[in-house]
Amino acid sequence: MNRICIASLVALTGALAGCGHNLSVGLALPLACAAAAARIAANNPVSGTTLRITTAAAQPANQTMAPHCLIEGAMNERTSAVDGRPYAIKFRMRLPDLWNEKLYMAGGGGSNGTLGDASGPITGYASALTRGYAVIVTDSGHDNAVNTDPARGGGSAFGIDPQARVDFGYHSYDVVTQLGKALVRSFYAKQPKHAYFAGCSEGGREAMMMVQRFPAHYDGVIAGCPAMSTPVVAAYPSLLAQSFAPLAIQGGFYDPNVATRPLVNKVFTDADWQLFADAILKACDALDGLVDGMVNHFSACTDAVVVPQFEAITCAGAKTITCVTAAQVSALRATFAGPKTSTGVQLYPGLPWDPGIGGMNGATFNQGFRSWWMGSYNSATNDSILMTLRAPQTSMVYTTPPAPITVAQNFDRELAYNRDELMANITRTTSVYTQSSADFGLASSTDLSGFKQHHGKLIMYGGRADPAVSSYETTAYYDKVNQAQHGTAAQFVRLFLVPGMNHGAGGPSTDRFDALAALEAWVERGLAPDSIPASATSPGYFGVASRTRPLCAYPHWAHYKGAGDINDAGSFACLP
Repeated sequence: MNRICIASLVALTGALAGCGHNLSVGLALPLACAAAAARIAANNPVSGTTLRITTAAAQPANQTMAPHCLIEGAMNERTSAVDGRPYAIKFRMRLPDLWNEKLYMAGGGGSNGTLGDASGPITGYASALTRGYAVIVTDSGHDNAVNTDPARGGGSAFGIDPQARVDFGYHSYDVVTQLGKALVRSFYAKQPKHAYFAGCSEGGREAMMMVQRFPAHYDGVIAGCPAMSTPVVAAYPSLLAQSFAPLAIQGGFYDPNVATRPLVNKVFTDADWQLFADAILKACDALDGLVDGMVNHFSACTDAVVVPQFEAITCAGAKTITCVTAAQVSALRATFAGPKTSTGVQLYPGLPWDPGIGGMNGATFNQGFRSWWMGSYNSATNDSILMTLRAPQTSMVYTTPPAPITVAQNFDRELAYNRDELMANITRTTSVYTQSSADFGLASSTDLSGFKQHHGKLIMYGGRADPAVSSYETTAYYDKVNQAQHGTAAQFVRLFLVPGMNHGAGGPSTDRFDALAALEAWVERGLAPDSIPASATSPGYFGVASRTRPLCAYPHWAHYKGAGDINDAGSFACLP
């Protein structure tokens, strides 16, 4: 767009505003949308960055989105001096005609590298855009269409570039937030009254990073299944490979393409997973006072209670579909205990026992243990998410300097990985990689004083049967924040644990809930959420047509009142 056009659009928008037009209601006209973008393009509001607007167009309503102004572009476009590939921090923003005077930034997932649709989807509920939010997203500074390299860890290949690492770690979210607020001001001629950030998994890490690094950017933050210690979680794939490989060798399961490579996806069948889930349910279901297919009393479901039930399902003779082997029990216990160094130093917390580990997770494959830990049973490769996502992240993003491997070598590396080296790998710097992986990747600081001073509110949530992010980590984190706040953390932080839920969703759980509505009530009306109503996406897990439960603010949990429909949230109270 040329300077004359920019000047004309700026003048037109100023004239409209002078005539009393409210651009926040019903005026996502092509000229208004283009003028807002033109003003920003002519005077980049984010210091230290470059900016190019690629799209500025009014969008009509469709089946999923209200009418809005769509603005897309790229910041800090450059060619890497390390790998010679193009990089940029891309963004997409939607500014609705009927604006609620709020900003919403949606976090990413995995290793990012893609632009979300910027609608702010909320499973089972109206999206943020539909609610009237201006919504912005970013790809975090790399593009999977151009920065992926099978010889360097696939989608984690961006880790070869020092700036791309930092952009992914924290920098992109800072500058895109600043830009988003500026675009809101340009289009609506006013500041957002409130700003919210929400994300799960990698997006949950981004959420935690926001409250720690940039505490004044957002008034309310939702950190779902927050992978706040991702550089350290890199120890988990090696534990799984080394624990399950002996079972694969014993069973004669090998990768058909590499005769010496154990194939671990066949060491547990779905039926085996369900046997373990049923044993956990038998051991722990009644501990909360109600046999309902859920384990609410988390702290009571310990090894001492569960392991005897595992022994009861252990085969006395040959393996059958109705029993598991002693070797399977031993391997599962080792992996649930979490990764340690050779001297027994715990690198990352283990996982709690929960019936959500079961084979029933086939209905929600991308969230469950089968997909994260083992991969598809019928696959000819070790294709678990921990091997295809976490393992290349370990080598390319969370090792300094990066240690490039091909995608096919992920399992081999994890099988040989020495966990004693992990802390050195994530804390090392070089003349090229001047920030360590821990510096840019960890979001586990318990110093939230800046966020508290900003009067910000944080909602954390996670599943007790999450195979990727341990709820032991989130509870320990909350406890440390509460200690640092002298027992007053609940004034601005609430943690909600979901029994049975896998990674962000799925499992035998009440996994559908509106955390944004709860956060809005807290930020805008001072109504701190002691509980959040939740329903089951798949109530058939429990043999019922519907089920609701209150999600209780930790350390409370849902107690049955002793009377009333056990599938109705109203029959439960949140108590310690």
